[in-house]
Amino acid sequence: YLGLAAALAAVLVGYVALYFLPLLSVRSVQVHGSGTIPVEEITRRAAVAPGTPLLQVDTHSVARRVAGIPRVDEVTVRRDYPSALRIDVVERTALVVVDVDGAPHLVDAQGVDFGEGEVPPGTPVLTVGETARADLPGVVRNLATVFGEVRGTVGLEITSVSVETPASIVLTLADGRRVEWGAAGRDHEKAVALQMVLDRPGEVWNVSNPALPASR
Repeated sequence: YLGLAAALAAVLVGYVALYFLPLLSVRSVQVHGSGTIPVEEITRRAAVAPGTPLLQVDTHSVARRVAGIPRVDEVTVRRDYPSALRIDVVERTALVVVDVDGAPHLVDAQGVDFGEGEVPPGTPVLTVGETARADLPGVVRNLATVFGEVRGTVGLEITSVSVETPASIVLTLADGRRVEWGAAGRDHEKAVALQMVLDRPGEVWNVSNPALPASR
């Protein structure tokens, strides 16, 4: 019992020493995965003072603060002994760019508007009517599935998309041809129907009813 008590006491003393004394303290904050977000902004949001003992760093609170940056999709914070705090971030990827009060805003596949910024090459421009704008996140989430089918099944790129109402999705392809998709739903069937009629003459394809695709 005396040996066990001595061992526990030693562990307790060691923990207290590590918790309160700057033996294993933060000497650097390492940021990984940042592309467009300045590292300085991430470390500023992390708000961890140099010299803070690592055991005193609340990694969950740090992660929440960094996650407050609009462009951050996921963040992981961990202590990297002996003297570093590691922050891994995954940035949001724009699915579409949409005009908000005259400024181009980037919106990801989950429908999250993460503000203004440089538009990545090949990002489709989304134009929405008033009815569709009322549920912009839902519209964009539907478009993520539609885009995936058009690109994956048909192998075509999309330059712009117009959604006057949620039931009237119109895609413009890279070669200028338009696809009247209708409402989201049965997207794989519509992509297959589009693939079947692309060789027909015309500039507009309607696949809103995938059983009866038409071109004009």
